[in-house]
Amino acid sequence: MKRVLLYLLAIAPLAAFAQGGQLNGTNYYRVQNADTKRYISIVDTRVYRVGTDVDLKAMRMLSADDFEDKVACNPATICYIEQLSSNSCNLIGQGLNLSDYGYCLNVIITPNNTYRMYGSTAGVSLYLVDNTRSSSPMTMQGGGGGYRNWWFLPIDQSNTQYFGVKPDIMASADGSYWSTMYAGFPFKPSATDTKVYTVCKVDYSRGVAVIKEVTGDVPTKAPVLFRCGSATPSGNKLTLLDPSTSANLGANILRGNYYCNDVVDTNEREHRYVVDYNKNTMRMLGTTTDGKPAFVKSDIQYLPANKCYLAVNSSAPDVLQIVTEEEYATGINELEAPATKKPQVIYDLQGRRIATPSKGLYIVNGKKMVIK
Repeated sequence: MKRVLLYLLAIAPLAAFAQGGQLNGTNYYRVQNADTKRYISIVDTRVYRVGTDVDLKAMRMLSADDFEDKVACNPATICYIEQLSSNSCNLIGQGLNLSDYGYCLNVIITPNNTYRMYGSTAGVSLYLVDNTRSSSPMTMQGGGGGYRNWWFLPIDQSNTQYFGVKPDIMASADGSYWSTMYAGFPFKPSATDTKVYTVCKVDYSRGVAVIKEVTGDVPTKAPVLFRCGSATPSGNKLTLLDPSTSANLGANILRGNYYCNDVVDTNEREHRYVVDYNKNTMRMLGTTTDGKPAFVKSDIQYLPANKCYLAVNSSAPDVLQIVTEEEYATGINELEAPATKKPQVIYDLQGRRIATPSKGLYIVNGKKMVIK
């Protein structure tokens, strides 16, 4: 089998710069089926040509009903289309650049100003079709049939096609929202209250992860931490930048992961793409027991898609509270002690020691605390 790497997906976005059949240039787009209204996302790079068919299970379709929750904040729905000629283009997507593999793409416009994506092999044209019986698209031979018409929507700051950050956690200690992201394209925050950070230092003895603010552009493949100004992606919009944008963010202990495609269907197992979570050397974004943002030991099985983890040594404490460079330099009060060195002692309000507390008010290490 010859690896094609999203051969037909890459065809699709060319139509995005077409208006009435005319190409308008290079930009970022989402690809949406005109009939089902579902969006394409990239969950794998392993797409293969098999005989006269093309295996496209490296893509997944996302419902338009979940736009704010699953599409607007998902880097895998973003395609950067580079125009090569009037009828060919290159695709740069989450984790891949099609031109690195020697491919370019083609597209046709229909009379109703939608677009069809096709590839030819063994003299047969294969069209990208939204298979409504599955979460992944498929190809069909010939030029007729339904669900093969697509729209190509430029990413902007409008209320319908934007890209923003969805918070992963809320720190109950101060009500702040936090998230991580690993994106295959550069960006910068659109709003002044959306802050971006790297992790420049880990102090194991104090149990802290020290963050440094990124004041300029965030380059491609930069694992970063956000302090969000809003609870929704529409309030944390990002401006996407040219792929050539570069910046030196300095030392960064964060690491990123593109894919978490845990396929269970035996017919799609070839596209299973997961990275195991290692509790000894990885910490995920979370909170301390008193609601402060931190990187913590998790019980997940695989690293989540398009997210970051903190790389630590095997002797790291379970909890590393997040502090700024200024807080670290001046010293901060009531740092969460490393969980490996200070076990929690929990009592209820009647003075009884509790091994596994439920929700409510307790005395934890001598202090009142609400466990949610």
